[in-house]
Amino acid sequence: MTFEMWLLCAIIALALVLFVTEKVGIDVTAILIAFILMVTGLVTVQDGLSGFSNQAALAILSLLILNTGLEKTGVLLLVTKRLVAFTGKQPWSVLLVLLPFVAILSAFTNNTAVIALFLPMLVILGNAKGISPSKLLMPMAFISILGGLCTIIGTSTNLLVNSIARQYHVEPFGFFEFADIGLAMAGAGFLYLLLIGHRILPARRKPMDLISKEGEGKYLTQLIVLSGSPYLGSVADVRSALKPFGAELLGLRTALSKPKEMNDGAMVETGDRVLLRGSASGIAQLKAGNKYAMTARLSMERNLLHKQETHVVEAVVAPGSELIGRKLRDLDLLAMYEAVPLALRRSEPPGEEALADTELRLGDVLLIETNGNLAADPEVGEDLILLDTMPAVRSLRKRWTAVLIFAGVIVAAATGLVPIVISGLGGVMLMAVTKCIHLNDAYKRVEWKVYFLIAGLIPLGIAIQNTGLDVKIATGFISVTTGLSFAWVIGILFAFTVLITNVMANNATALLMAPIAVSVAQQLGIDPKALLLTVMFGASSSFFTPVGYHTLTLIYTPGRYKFKDYFIVGLPLTLIVGTVACYMIWLRYAPV
Repeated sequence: MTFEMWLLCAIIALALVLFVTEKVGIDVTAILIAFILMVTGLVTVQDGLSGFSNQAALAILSLLILNTGLEKTGVLLLVTKRLVAFTGKQPWSVLLVLLPFVAILSAFTNNTAVIALFLPMLVILGNAKGISPSKLLMPMAFISILGGLCTIIGTSTNLLVNSIARQYHVEPFGFFEFADIGLAMAGAGFLYLLLIGHRILPARRKPMDLISKEGEGKYLTQLIVLSGSPYLGSVADVRSALKPFGAELLGLRTALSKPKEMNDGAMVETGDRVLLRGSASGIAQLKAGNKYAMTARLSMERNLLHKQETHVVEAVVAPGSELIGRKLRDLDLLAMYEAVPLALRRSEPPGEEALADTELRLGDVLLIETNGNLAADPEVGEDLILLDTMPAVRSLRKRWTAVLIFAGVIVAAATGLVPIVISGLGGVMLMAVTKCIHLNDAYKRVEWKVYFLIAGLIPLGIAIQNTGLDVKIATGFISVTTGLSFAWVIGILFAFTVLITNVMANNATALLMAPIAVSVAQQLGIDPKALLLTVMFGASSSFFTPVGYHTLTLIYTPGRYKFKDYFIVGLPLTLIVGTVACYMIWLRYAPV
């Protein structure tokens, strides 16, 4: 191992630590890695910045904007609402109709956007038909990922692996080159989810109205104790005062946010901050009389809001939301949407800091007090997915234009008339000219983290090639698998890629593993496409944790899922689709 190889290994280890701990955003981590690579001389400045003009990165960016055009014109929503009308009253009947549609849609559009569209619909549909949304959301998320494996544009991972193929002078994949394998995986996944998967999923969320007496899921909220409040006195008195609302006292802080004792005799004083846990219905009742808010500023905002009739809704923090990373106390929802946040629910409790200082994440659920205008505001969907409101189809005047432009992009790329990056950028230009989208709106909706993640990590693949680390790791991999058949090589590489995906983002995993896969193939004298496909499918087939893919994170809290739900339902699915993928890759590329 040379010094440069050890240095690059240290940089990769740093990237892994930052990805796992999430001390900074994944996009910031990627840019930091590119910066370090340039400063240390492992890549040139030109190579270090090449990710921003990389074909895969630009193609992904243009496709995200095109997806926005389909959303903005109401095309996806219109088709989906009509399909929902054909569903029955059992989970299997809903999945039978919707799963194939989601798979097909995800083969050509961004699957995170697809799930963001279906999330409120499935919650409402479940409530109307008496089906727990947890029976529907996870199967829908799983099949959207599998559908994306059918075409070169189905996921950003596919485009990135294709980019690595070009970098190593391997003939790029065609638009439908691996569609047969992707369809087989999606078909096997569909049968499993329809016949078995939804049956072993627990009914984590009862189908009921949000503000029903029974409630459904626990929120955390903070209450400032005001002068004359019923929550003054001993901790025991406060517990008694909260009992009618079904609220549980969890913590107590001074006005300066210093923790206070929680024994029954401890005193709650004016200005203290009380941390509570309760149901949506209980918190909605607690708000009566405007004696409750998370911060003094929010209390004033609620006074302004109460000049109108208000109600309480649940809303999920959407992908690419401007709210991600912002503290609850700093949210200006009143100015943005005439709304005020009341409480927070997420998959695990927030940290030790005061609740108002908690930074929002993708998939967090907010309990919001608002007037009647929130659901009608077309800008809300950029930041929040309302769980109890079916969004209205916007003006449909431009929908056929958007459909024809998108279809033209796909046909041009699929027939090889022009590269996907050219057809994608051309489609964006046409949608802007025909006013199907306003680019300022599209820029807000695009998940820029994905673009910067990819642009920042592409130099890492170049550094792996420059230092020869890919050849070194490939040699080690081959020595470990010496004597094993080609089928075992595929299986081991697939399994390793799946495991790494649970540590790093799936795109980062593909960028790390694809160069190694090419080097292994070259040393073994087999077609590099065989192992590139193995990495491509492995990076998108980790279903047994909620961290392997954005869509799985997005449904975690709204579905009331627990970590074990993903393991119980997702591990068999990973094994099934992994077996199908490895067998078909072996069948196609096995040496004669």
